[in-house]
Amino acid sequence: MLSIAGSDSGAAAGIQADLKTFSALGVHGCTAITAITAQNTRKVAGVFEVPADAVRAQIKAVMSDSPPDAIKVGMVYSSDTIEAVAGLLSKTKVPIVLDPILAAGTGYRLLQKGAMEPLVKRLIPLCTLVTPNRMEAEKLAGMKIRDDRDVISAARKIRALGAKNVIIKGGHSGKDTVTDILLEKSGRITRMSNPRIRIKETHGSGCNFSAAATAFLARRLTIAEACAGANEYVQNAIKSAVAVGKGLPVTNPLAPMYRDAQRYAAIMELQAAVDRLVTLPGFARLIPETATNFAYALPDAASAQDVAAVRGRIVRAGDMAVPVSRVEFGASSHMADAVLACMKVKTATRSVINIRYDNRIIEACKRLFSVSSYDRSKEPAGIKRKEGSSVFWGTTLALAKNPAADVIYHKGAVGKEPMITIFGKNPADVLARVEKILKA
Repeated sequence: MLSIAGSDSGAAAGIQADLKTFSALGVHGCTAITAITAQNTRKVAGVFEVPADAVRAQIKAVMSDSPPDAIKVGMVYSSDTIEAVAGLLSKTKVPIVLDPILAAGTGYRLLQKGAMEPLVKRLIPLCTLVTPNRMEAEKLAGMKIRDDRDVISAARKIRALGAKNVIIKGGHSGKDTVTDILLEKSGRITRMSNPRIRIKETHGSGCNFSAAATAFLARRLTIAEACAGANEYVQNAIKSAVAVGKGLPVTNPLAPMYRDAQRYAAIMELQAAVDRLVTLPGFARLIPETATNFAYALPDAASAQDVAAVRGRIVRAGDMAVPVSRVEFGASSHMADAVLACMKVKTATRSVINIRYDNRIIEACKRLFSVSSYDRSKEPAGIKRKEGSSVFWGTTLALAKNPAADVIYHKGAVGKEPMITIFGKNPADVLARVEKILKA
């Protein structure tokens, strides 16, 4: 991959965003820097143009040694830079994606006034795909966009400038549903819609999208497949946006890599704790009739699919504790509910295990830990009717009584076995508490 773009000192957009995206999607990114911007999440403080000869030399150096499988063009800033870039790219046959960057999200002009004409006449005709947002599309097409019909008209006008394919992104539409509209060279129109993410405008999403589309084209996906992949990728980057400064949130294009690493680490930590747990002398005596489960949530867990647990639970076989299967995400809705409720009060407490209720065990817990409880018989009718909501309700109630609780229990109800849940920051923490209970 080759990205021809500006440098963002805030590392949210430009070359920095492109390299993160390329890395997340498994392609090697090379760069040709066209301008150095001094910017952060609040503003662009200045733009320092890289001489056209230097831009030309960077592109030649990359292309002569590592011919790219696809090229992305972002901020080009000036007429001289556009001429240098267009002169070299006119000789290549690989896909070229243009993100027509006219201004920063904070409003600062990133394309000089006299550079619009060469951008349109020299660069757009070379492009496999052009990826403007609504405001950029309005300027390129010379028209106002009010609805989807206008989007399609604008895309046709931009394609008439020489681009093979055009996708106009819908993030600035203001609607509850965000729709990107792709116009292919065949004339086929594809709409890609997602519910709007409730977050103020982010910094970097446009660069993430165009870089992702370029990466997918480098992997020989079709235009429609590349744009659909970029759409999904950017949705996740926006959902994972982080507030690194005092201005706009920054999209997180590396979120998939971080999440995969977290999921692997969680599985390994929990599996090691389960393997140790079942060897503890006497642990089988703590397993309730409905069996035991041991869970561990990701740091930003939002559902049971973000919580690892033992598939099929841990059962008692004579004097032995036996895991029915291995650790998987989404394996226990009950333990997920318990830990998700706890994380709303104590964000660092991400692991939980359930054991059988016994007065002696509770007395030991009260000597060792902070304990709370709830009365299952007082569960509201609405909670009873809603499948799987009892544990979340009870854990929340117990923590409202004692936010510091490490152990929560209830004495059961009609058809419901009494239970103790033990919480910890991680599986090793929970395991240590179980060992203390056994020794007591």
